[in-house]
Amino acid sequence: MKESRIKTGTMLFPSIIKLCDDNLTNANCSSRNDFIEESILFYIGFLNKEKDAKYISETLESMFNATIQISEDRIAKLLFKLAVEVSMMMNIIGANHDIDDTTLKKLRGKCIQDVKSSIGTISLDNAIRYQNSID
Repeated sequence: MKESRIKTGTMLFPSIIKLCDDNLTNANCSSRNDFIEESILFYIGFLNKEKDAKYISETLESMFNATIQISEDRIAKLLFKLAVEVSMMMNIIGANHDIDDTTLKKLRGKCIQDVKSSIGTISLDNAIRYQNSID
């Protein structure tokens, strides 16, 4: 059963009302009344944080989850773009060079070791030096 609201009168300074109105969007509230209710609940949770650590932890968890999701989405988009560029590069190189399976297999093993040992930082200079040293 949904709880019904009780109409009350509250006196606030005009500067406080302006703060409420200016922050409705930031608080994800559709009205001044919603903003005041959310603010009261948050403040009560803050005051009772020692007794009700769950409230604060749920609030922080929600914030962290949102931040992680935004970062995850951004990284996924960047990885997709990078994969497309790498695929294009591999197709261009593959179309212009005749490399046998044995050489390709050896190169893949070397590249895996290079990436593992360098924590993913590969230098074009080192790759060119390596390629020019092969007989």
